[in-house]
Amino acid sequence: MKRLSTRPSTVSRARRTALAATATLLGLSALSPLGLGAAHAQAQDVIRVSGIPDENPTELARKYQPLIDHLQKHLGVKVVYVPVIDYGAAVSALAAGKVDFAWLGGFTFVQAKVLAGARPVVMRDIDREFHSVFIVNTASGISKPEELRGKSFAFGAKSSTSGHLFPRHFLSSRFQIDPDKDFAGAPIYSGAHDATVKMVESGKVQAGALNMEVWNRLVAGDKFDKNKVKVIWTTPPFVDYVWAARKDLPPATVQKFANAFMQLEASDPADQAVMALQGAKRFVPAKVEDFDVIEQVGRSTGLLK
Repeated sequence: MKRLSTRPSTVSRARRTALAATATLLGLSALSPLGLGAAHAQAQDVIRVSGIPDENPTELARKYQPLIDHLQKHLGVKVVYVPVIDYGAAVSALAAGKVDFAWLGGFTFVQAKVLAGARPVVMRDIDREFHSVFIVNTASGISKPEELRGKSFAFGAKSSTSGHLFPRHFLSSRFQIDPDKDFAGAPIYSGAHDATVKMVESGKVQAGALNMEVWNRLVAGDKFDKNKVKVIWTTPPFVDYVWAARKDLPPATVQKFANAFMQLEASDPADQAVMALQGAKRFVPAKVEDFDVIEQVGRSTGLLK
């Protein structure tokens, strides 16, 4: 079985500090790829959940707290959110049994499945047909993907499905652009979707790719100067995010966790608030075969060994 590298990715001091603050708000120390926090409770009287840090820590805390409250109510046990510092740490924590469930991107789920037999549980309705967007700094003069050759470019995290894997795949398959050879220097990895937008906005890079859901939320929230950044292309659909369970959880626990999501009702104001923060209108069961294409793309790009 192949090991997932636990070498920490480059994370700024400010981001580490913010993650520590998030952990304090949610009552637990953040996990690092090498130090995976307190020992997991032996009895299932505590459920520990985590997720890839695909946005800034403040936004993650805002999105997760109502969900944790909902899960705690429906599972009848204490539910603790465990922040992690990067995508690899989320996979490692699930593989090591330090968390019971993790919100993963499609590619990080495939990594967790290959590494340690993680099982898919539920996904949002939007995750069966997800999209990435390619954005540019308006001063770059770029108007279509074909013009990205020779320009500076930022992906999100290296293990991000919508911030790296599929944008890389489409650049190669649709536009015959090799990101490692055809950009102005090596591509930059911002580490998070919102960070990619900030890099493009500032002019640090001329273009980038990110999760369309995050892009739409940033647009709606006026989180950047819209005169400086625009979308030039939206990808075809692909499967992305999923809640995954560690391999050795009892089936009854997994089913109860799935039911807590699938019983959310849009007609209930409290449930609707939870779903809105998660970007979902409903949750649906997820199957291993849903992610076969991601595994194929991961292997074809060399990102999954």
